[in-house]
Amino acid sequence: KKINKMNEENNQNLKNTIIYNIKEKNENINILVKNITEEKDIFKYNETDTFVSASIIKIPIMMSILNEIANGTLKLNTIIKIQNEDILSDNKCLKKDILEYKIYDLIMWMITESCNSSTNILIKYLGFEKINKYCKEIGLNDTKLERYMFDEEAIKNGKNNYTSLNDMYRCFDLIVNKKILTSELCEVALDYLYNQKVNNQIPRYIKNVKFAHKTGGLDYLNSDVGIFELNEQTYFIGISVYNTPKKDGDRQVVGRLSKIIYNYLKNKN
Repeated sequence: KKINKMNEENNQNLKNTIIYNIKEKNENINILVKNITEEKDIFKYNETDTFVSASIIKIPIMMSILNEIANGTLKLNTIIKIQNEDILSDNKCLKKDILEYKIYDLIMWMITESCNSSTNILIKYLGFEKINKYCKEIGLNDTKLERYMFDEEAIKNGKNNYTSLNDMYRCFDLIVNKKILTSELCEVALDYLYNQKVNNQIPRYIKNVKFAHKTGGLDYLNSDVGIFELNEQTYFIGISVYNTPKKDGDRQVVGRLSKIIYNYLKNKN
């Protein structure tokens, strides 16, 4: 009873600290923290809300491609032929006039560098219908891919990409616990995510901890979702912020909240 009471007090302290840090924020914030190993909730706040996904939609796109590989219709070293116009203005990964790329590399750049050109090439190759169908099949009920990256015209016409923190947790749960694909391909997916090079949100103020995660950001919104291990337990943290007053989003609040959550879990163990 004494241990249960202490746990309840610690949980309440975590809740109070998080609420204190977001109560005066003039923006929408969603938070989901779960123990994947034990499938237990730790903290939830607007976790069922559907929001514009930005680049975290690249996780289910990766899973859709890997599913084709698991089914034998593609291989990681399958070559995709592209055209120069497939290379977007923000490109840092693909080389102009090199028009053949392995699927393995395109997924790597899509996840680790958040390369929009690689993402669009993979969407074009697999197709919106197949990606959305796979999302539904694996229980991503709030996730929908309606447009390419950088497609401002589609946004003007009311199309966008959506997800929820519940869906993002499900993605990591399926991969970590190897409930989909093959065991080897789940490891490939985790390897991509652990090699993330954009670390300005969840890991912003947390040093010497390995996170497997994916960030996202557009005007007035940003998100980060991922996992880390602590004392033989795997934890999921997902935080999304939108309708922020700042055009470039509020990556600092994601960093601060993640540090609060990480310290709580570290001390709890």
